[in-house]
Amino acid sequence: MSEAPTTKQDLIRRIHSSYAALDAAVGRLSEAQLAQPIDGTWSAKDMLAHLAAWEQILLHFHIGKQPFEQVARLGSITYASLPIDDLNEALYQRDRAVGPAEARAGFRALHQQTLAALERIGEAELLRDYTPPGRGRDATYPLINWVVGDTYEHYDEHRATIERAFGL
Repeated sequence: MSEAPTTKQDLIRRIHSSYAALDAAVGRLSEAQLAQPIDGTWSAKDMLAHLAAWEQILLHFHIGKQPFEQVARLGSITYASLPIDDLNEALYQRDRAVGPAEARAGFRALHQQTLAALERIGEAELLRDYTPPGRGRDATYPLINWVVGDTYEHYDEHRATIERAFGL
C-alpha cells in the first residue's frame, strides 16, 4: 500500500482521480477488447467485475458490517478461509459470465455507492483501527487503509494492466 491519506478529503480526491483514469482507459476499449483475455487470463471486463466485487465487500462488509458470506455470495467460503489469490479466483468464477456492459455498469454503480457511503462516514471513523471479522490482530489497520486498498490502489493496479495490454 502507498502512504494512506490522512484526511477524508484527500482520500476522496485520490479515489476520484484514479477512477477517472481507469474509466478513461476502459472507455477507449471496444466491447470485443473488453471481453478479450489479457495474458491468456482475465479480460478487462473481468477486472471491472473484480473491482466491483471488492468494492461491494468494502461497502457492505468492512463499512456496512454485514456478514462476509452474505456480501460475497460464495457459499461457505469465509473471509479468512482462503488466501487472497484463491478468494479472487472464487470471485472470478462467480462473475465470469458477466458481459462487458454489465461489468462496466456494475462497477460504476458500486463506485457511486462507495462514494456516497464515504460522504456519510466521519473522518475519525475512517482513521480508527479496524480488524475485519474473522481476521486476527495482524490484519488491524485504520479503516482508511482498507478503503485505499479496495478503491484507488486497486483501480491503479488494474488500469496499468489494461493500458499495458492494449498499448494505451
